[in-house]
Amino acid sequence: METVSVTTARQNLGAWLARAAKGEEIGIISGSQIIALRPVVVTAADYAFQEYGLKPDEMNRITAKLHEEVSTAAAIPYLGSLADALAQAGDADEKVSSPSKGSARPRASGNRRRASLIT
Repeated sequence: METVSVTTARQNLGAWLARAAKGEEIGIISGSQIIALRPVVVTAADYAFQEYGLKPDEMNRITAKLHEEVSTAAAIPYLGSLADALAQAGDADEKVSSPSKGSARPRASGNRRRASLIT
């Protein structure tokens, strides 16, 4: 394992991350600990839970609803003019259901959460 100080890692973080992504073992010395850089597999379910607090059953329900709406939506032909396409669409936008009040879950925290690259 190649180890570097926090200062060295900060100066060229992109290169260290690229090397770790290729499988090299890279460690950053922080105090008396070595923190390893390594890729982490993130699935859509993990992301939905981390970012929005959605559980798998809720995600499945939302996915099914989206597939239903997409499969029943009418295509609006684009003829080179956005104004013409919108006029031809008429009330097509009214046919798309809007979320019901209270259907969105609050985020796990008020601030945007970022995935930790250092474990």
